[in-house]
Amino acid sequence: MENLVLGAPVMVTDAEVGSMSQTMTPAAVPRGAEPPRPLGRARRDLDAASLADRGDLEQGSAAHGAATRLLARGRRASRDHAERLRDIAALWVPREDEDLRDDREESDVAVALALRTTTARAGTLLRDAHMAVTEVPATFARLASGDMPVEWFDRLVRALRDLTPVQRAQIDERVSTWDLDSLPVDSYRRSLHLLLAWFQSPAPEVAPQEQRDVALELPTVADGTACLRLTGPIPEILALSRRLDAAARAVQTTQRHALDDGAPVPFDLEAAAATTARPLPLRSLRYAVMTRSVLDTGGTEVPREPFRLSVVVPVMSLMGESDAPALLDGRIPIPASMARMIAAEESMWFRVLTDPVDGTFLPTAAQRYRPPEAMREHLRLRDPVCAVPGCGRATSTCSESDHIQEYDHADPAAGGQTTPENLHDLCWMHHRLKTRGLIDPVRGPDGAITHWKTRSGAHASVAPNTDLLTPELAAVLQARWEQYEFERDITAMVIAGELERFAREDGPTDPLLDDRAGTREASPARGLEDQPPPF
Repeated sequence: MENLVLGAPVMVTDAEVGSMSQTMTPAAVPRGAEPPRPLGRARRDLDAASLADRGDLEQGSAAHGAATRLLARGRRASRDHAERLRDIAALWVPREDEDLRDDREESDVAVALALRTTTARAGTLLRDAHMAVTEVPATFARLASGDMPVEWFDRLVRALRDLTPVQRAQIDERVSTWDLDSLPVDSYRRSLHLLLAWFQSPAPEVAPQEQRDVALELPTVADGTACLRLTGPIPEILALSRRLDAAARAVQTTQRHALDDGAPVPFDLEAAAATTARPLPLRSLRYAVMTRSVLDTGGTEVPREPFRLSVVVPVMSLMGESDAPALLDGRIPIPASMARMIAAEESMWFRVLTDPVDGTFLPTAAQRYRPPEAMREHLRLRDPVCAVPGCGRATSTCSESDHIQEYDHADPAAGGQTTPENLHDLCWMHHRLKTRGLIDPVRGPDGAITHWKTRSGAHASVAPNTDLLTPELAAVLQARWEQYEFERDITAMVIAGELERFAREDGPTDPLLDDRAGTREASPARGLEDQPPPF
């Protein structure tokens, strides 16, 4: 039979069709008779000689030499990337076995420490590396030989994440046979896209009910906003949207009547309705109803938040002398204007002391096992997220204060005291790993640097979190203080007549007004009458 791809006839033998049908399962039967082959190819394989022709470079020129070296480095990078994936895959722990949960977390921490990344990113790397080494071995071999660029292989791995193991094996079988040296990058991408589309799984996708999620998306810039994304089945989200809209319209009607009757206006954000004598727009009321309504948990008691929602504001920003941003919850930057507005609405402020040199949060003292409330607040300021390197879980919820050196209940003075130098906040998962000895932190003798290691040998040293703005603001304060002292001294000298005396005795002279100036200027010229000009 004959199949037409971009005008080029491709012959497929009966043997190939039979072989293909034997390898496919009913859950992964592609649409069509034969998967597409690579689209387009260069006339010559890519090497130092063909590089000059493709790039219109003069043989032996500096540009040709640089391009040749880049080609060689790219092949070495592919081989290095394959070695990296092998090492990551060696730490793989199956994700399906719930009994191995702690081992998976330990593996994630080990990779995060070694690669200096987050534990979430480490988990993704482990899954990708395991798939690359075990499920697409033929294409992985092309990467390890240097034939396949790193970017090409990573694109393939990302595309295979949502496919079945059978489909991955089939795609691996075909991509590994492509003449990669002759494929331009655009041809590779289009060919891979077509192949993936041809192998698209007809199996049911993840059910909408399994995708229910509420996710907080933090801003990338300090504009004072954040996004709460709600995902779920369309009927549920649509019903919620309509209930929210109906509630907003009802509140808007009540606001309109309250304004007419001179009564208190409900859900009046920042007294906007009372100020403008107009009800709030529906978008604002939807937000007000969503954020200010009581959540019904069906009788389940929701525990009180163990911490305040802290806003750390530099004192110079609070005074309006600086626009340095504040930090909400220890990790979310907000504009100085918003911080001043929040501070103005609060009746109680808490002073936070930091070292003016490096921004270190200055500790509070305690001599008991459980840290007091003030110390817990201090720890939360210092550790806004779990102290395990790479973990991004916020300590404002589900965190536990942990003694780095175990507390000695029989003899508290023997070590492991409840002090900020010996405490840090961990999420409950990593606290459990530390208790089991799967991860081991050791605080350095200076009481600042924490050295972490895992059973697999991964290790990292982490400096304490500091207020990054303190050194900058301290320098500004110091400069302003020095300017103030200078101006104060000058003013005092003017009042005392010191400046006038200095000007009279040691200041510059005017030859037209000071007789002594002529004497001082004439004296160096004595004895120069016979010298040629200039004198």
